[in-house]
Order: sequence, then C-alpha cells, then structure tokens
Amino acid sequence: MGERGEAEKGREGERGAQARGVARKGGRGRGGSLPRLASPRPAPGWRSGLLPPPAPRLCRSLPGAARPSSPRRSSPRRSSPRRSSPRRSSPRRPSPRSPLPGPARPGRRMAASGPEKTTNKKKTEKKLAAREEAKLLAGFMGVMNTMRKQKTLCDVILMVQERKIPAHRVVLAAASHFFNLMFTTNMLESKSFEVELKDAEPDIIEQLVEFAYTARISVNSNNVQSLLDAANQYQIEPVKKMCVDFLKEQVDASNCLGISVLAECLDCPELKATADDFIHQHFTEVYKTDEFLQLDVKRVTHLLNQDTLTVRAEDQVYDAAVRWLKYDEPNRQPYMVDILAKVRFPLISKNFLSKTVQAEPLIQDNPECLKMVISGMRYHLLSPEDREELVEGTRPRRKKHDYRIALFGGSQPQSCRYFNPKDYSWTDIRCPFEKRRDAACVFWDNVVYILGGSQLFPIKRMDCYNVVKDSWYSKLGPPTPRDSLAACAAEGKIYTSGGSEVGNSALYLFECYDTRTESWHTKPCMLTQRCSHGMVEANGLIYVCGGSLGNNVSGRVLNSCEVYDPATETWTELCPMIEARKNHGLVFVKDKIFAVGGQNGLGGLDNVEYYDIKLNEWKMVSPMPWKGVTVKCAAVGSTVYVLAGFQGVGRLGHILEYNTETDKWVANSKVRAFPVTSCLICVVDTCGANEETLET
Repeated sequence: MGERGEAEKGREGERGAQARGVARKGGRGRGGSLPRLASPRPAPGWRSGLLPPPAPRLCRSLPGAARPSSPRRSSPRRSSPRRSSPRRSSPRRPSPRSPLPGPARPGRRMAASGPEKTTNKKKTEKKLAAREEAKLLAGFMGVMNTMRKQKTLCDVILMVQERKIPAHRVVLAAASHFFNLMFTTNMLESKSFEVELKDAEPDIIEQLVEFAYTARISVNSNNVQSLLDAANQYQIEPVKKMCVDFLKEQVDASNCLGISVLAECLDCPELKATADDFIHQHFTEVYKTDEFLQLDVKRVTHLLNQDTLTVRAEDQVYDAAVRWLKYDEPNRQPYMVDILAKVRFPLISKNFLSKTVQAEPLIQDNPECLKMVISGMRYHLLSPEDREELVEGTRPRRKKHDYRIALFGGSQPQSCRYFNPKDYSWTDIRCPFEKRRDAACVFWDNVVYILGGSQLFPIKRMDCYNVVKDSWYSKLGPPTPRDSLAACAAEGKIYTSGGSEVGNSALYLFECYDTRTESWHTKPCMLTQRCSHGMVEANGLIYVCGGSLGNNVSGRVLNSCEVYDPATETWTELCPMIEARKNHGLVFVKDKIFAVGGQNGLGGLDNVEYYDIKLNEWKMVSPMPWKGVTVKCAAVGSTVYVLAGFQGVGRLGHILEYNTETDKWVANSKVRAFPVTSCLICVVDTCGANEETLET
C-alpha cells in the first residue's frame, strides 16, 4: 500500500513538472494553438475510494493550456479555433448585433460624434424652436384676424368707397409703412376712428388687410396690376415684390412694352430692366405688335435710338419706324424727321436703299428725310478708310443670331442638314453638287464656303451656299488644289492651311481668300507641314493644332501647335498638346480651344484637352463616352456638340454634348447622329433665312 502510493505520487510529480515546463516555454503547435496534454490516468484505487479523484486543474489552471483530451485518445491533436482557450492578439469577432468596424455599410449613415454631433443637435433644436415660434405667431395672428372679422377690439375702420373694413391699428402699422406714419404722427387720421382711402378698390384693400394678418395673398393675372399699384401706394414691400416676381415671369412680346411703362410709373427698376431687356432682345417681334404702334413719340424715339436693339439688319429698324408713322399718319407726320433720324441709313444695304426706301411715299414727300437716304447711299460709295472717319449713323446695333450647325455630306452630298441646338431637330439642306472627300468648310457673312477635297483628283472650284437666300453658286477655289486641309474665317477673309496633294506628304501651305475682292493670296507658310489637322479663329488670331505629316499610314501624328497673327503675318510656336492627334475636332469656347478625340496612330481617342490662351498650356478634361477615330463637332454657346464620327468599326450612333462650364458629357440617346462620318461641319447664323428652308 505504501509503495504503491509512493509510485503514484512520483508519476503525478513527473506529469506536473512536464505541464509546468510547457507553461514556461509557451510553445505553440501548428496553427498557433498550444499542444494538448495527455489526460492523466486515474490512479489505482480511485474507484475503490482509497485515493481522492485527481482534479483536472492541471490543464485548466495553466494559461494557454488546452482542455484534457478524452482517455481514449491520448495523442496530442490540433485544437479547434472555437474551443482553444488561448487569447490571441487579433481583434475579437464582433457579434451580429454590434456595428462593424471600418467604413459604414452602403445605405447607412455613420453616426456623428463629438463636436459635429453637438453642432447638428443644436441646429435641429433651433429649427424646431423656429417652427414652434412660427406656429405660435400664426396662431396669435389667426386669433386676431378672427377678432377683426368679428369686429372685436378693432380701433380703426377703413372706408373704401361704400365698404367698411375693420382692423387693428398696430397690425396695419406693422405691415405698412404708409399706415405706420399715418397712425404714429400728428396726422388727422391718427385720432380718427374711420379713415377714408380714396381712389382705392375695396377688394384689393380687403386682400391687403388680410395679408397683414395672415401673410398670405393670391397674385394672378387678373389682380396683379391693381395689387402692385396698391402695394406701392401703401408701401407694403412683400406684396410689391410678389407682384414684381409674378410679372417678370409673364413678360412676352405682346405685353413687354406695357409692363415697362407700368414699372416706370410705379418705380420698379428691377421689373423695368427685365421688360426693357426683353424688348431689346426681341425687337423684331415687338415692333409688329399693337402695343408698339400705340406708344407715344417720346418712347418710340428713345427705343429706336438704342444700340442694344437686336436685329438682323438695320432695315428692320427702318420698317419699325415707318409702321409707327403710318399707324396714325395725319397726327404723326410732324414727328417724321425725328423718328427717321434714329434710323442708321448707312447701315442699310445699298440695294434696299435704292429699291425700297427711295420708293416710300413718306420719304419722297419730305426733303429732310430724302437727304438722310442719300447720305446713306453715299456711305456705300466711300472707301473703307473714309468710312472709318464717319461716326454719325454708323454705330452698329446688337446683331440678332439664330445659330445652327450645318453638316454637308462630303462623300454623300445628298445628305446635307441643319442641326438646331434649341430643339435638337434636323432640317434638310438642298445640295446640287457632287461628293468631295476630305474637304473643309467655313461660314462667313451668310455664306458657307466648301473648299478643297478630291474625287480621283483634287477639286479646284469652291462651292458656296447662301443660307439666307437658300442658293448655291461656285467660285474659284484655292490656288493649290488639295485635300485633308483645314479652314477658318476671320475679318472677312477665309484662311486655308496645310493639306495634301493626292498621295503626297503634308504641305506647309497657307492661303487666304478675301470675300470683299473675291481674290486669293498666298501667305507665309506654317512652321510645320501638316494635314488632317484642326484650325480655328480665336480673338482675331488663327490657331493650328495637331495633324500628321502625311496621309499614308507611316505619316507621324503631331501634337505641335502654332498661331498666326494676320496683323503682322507671322507664325509663333505654342505649347504642344498633351496627346498627339489627327482627324480630331477643334473648337473655340471662351478663351479656350478644345481638342476632341481623333486618333494618335494607334487607334481612336476618347480623351479631350483644352488650350488656355492666357496661360499657354494644355489641360485634360473629362473624356468622351465614346472613342472616335474621326470626330465632327462644333460649339454653340458653352456647349460642344459631337454630331458625327467614326470609331473604326462603326459610326457614332447618337449625338454627344459636352458642357464646358461643368465639364460633363451627356450621350443624348433620343437624337440620332449625322449618318455620314466623312461630312463637313460648321456653325452658321440662319437669322433672316427663308423660313421654308428651315422647316423640319
């Protein structure tokens, strides 16, 4: 018995030493968990009660020790991650109900904390407090309005014609500066219980009194003029502003003159400015209305003298003057000289002066008016230098514009159309000429000039389309026939640059066509030979960007840029583009020149960059949502329209729009692009064009 007990104690001591050794070493098995210890065998006699059962605290008391294994499996094994007791340095797995660390899940807002939470709470409290105050105030004023209607505690009666309107002085004084002065000064009305309001409408005064109590009033086309008159007289500024805002939204050609007169009489400068601006912008519509014919001579004289009248040509101002005079000819004949003196006859075309103006009976019967017409005709006989010395009657008016983008088929001449940016409509253009490949087009003074290009050989003639007369004719083309050239217009001259003769390399050539003398002139060559490039006029200078050294595959694509000054006839090299490109779009918008798409020799480009004229540097902007090997685009206002293009495997399906102010592209899926990728494109001004030509 004693020997057996000593042996058991010895074995337990060995196992305890082993366990303590493991605890000191802190050794970990594979997987990072401590190895399991073999379960101690029960000592002999344990079941017989001779010895106390062995406590398993050996494994549980050791930090990081594993649970004892089953007696059947005494060999060490890997512990399950869920059952291992060692604590790890990695963060605990969050419970399903606790918020996950890191960024907030989509659709959930991160809760504000610290100062931000306090600030938001204060803002919310202020808003709630303001709402409560507004409700309380509205409740108080509602009670007072009920008392007014019940004639309770009213201390003044407003007498309007035969109607009596009870009110409280303090409310009227708070809402109206007019009543404030009446009731707080030594005026007779300050002590009178009844106050008579002369020349007032009972319904209008009732609405104004109701507004003083409720801050609510209905402004409509039936009462706005009377409300504005009364609000101005009784100095109720909120109502006056509401009426002014309403009228500003209602201004059109039929009422703008009347609103301008009303605004002047009631001292509403903001409303008058809105009406006058509309009159000047839409004068060609306004002078045909009855309101214009009924104006007094002073207002007509003042209007016809404005430089800001937007007209297609001065003959429209002449037509307005004659219409006004003939409306009441017997009574207005004394004002004939004063009215026609505001017409700038030198700005009227020679043909119109000789055929229309001289044949007018009003002019023929008045020697003073006839002298004005003759002086206008003499102006057309003067040289340009002598014309500059004349100032009287030659100051130009604001030009009326109706910009559209013209696209000519090129390889498919039967496909020629206008694109209207206002309503996204397409209009066909009649074109009698045969196809041209790789030509250029430019617009100047109502005429589109189509230059260069080739069929089997370069085309020598220049086709011209008058957008006003809807007529085609031909002129002598550039001295050097070629294709893949670029063109632009400036100060009455058409400039052509570069290009390539059939199968040859690019040219340095730079030529100019004078639209006044209808003659061609050779100008100093460019610094770099180029074809398939872009050229644009900006602030009187000619900018040339990109292109390639030849039309063949091996022709290197360029990123170089240069500018031509017509005054000094010199070329200057500029900062190169970030991306070399050819067959790209090049447009000028507000001191920036945008290069759009094209190809760089490896394929089509979707990137867009602009040249800052003031800084002489290029910057990338948002790319197109489409890659174009060939891009046909134009700018109207601050928007660039990509209307045609070729991607290499297909053409552009729908038009693209780029807003240069917001740097945003929009693919307009509702408007189909122009079907011919090799087309010619330019912006034209169709103001005054034959309406039948522009019908969709």
